[in-house]
Amino acid sequence: MGLMELGLEVMVLGLVGVFSVLILFYFMIKLLLKAFPPEEES
Repeated sequence: MGLMELGLEVMVLGLVGVFSVLILFYFMIKLLLKAFPPEEES
């Protein structure tokens, strides 16, 4: 495997890791907002 293909593979794995963490963070926030809804001021 050439150096370009290795670099492309590392880049793809890095992007998949970053976006999976962002998606996980999004769903954790949604879950926490459902578990502990914000108090409304009236």
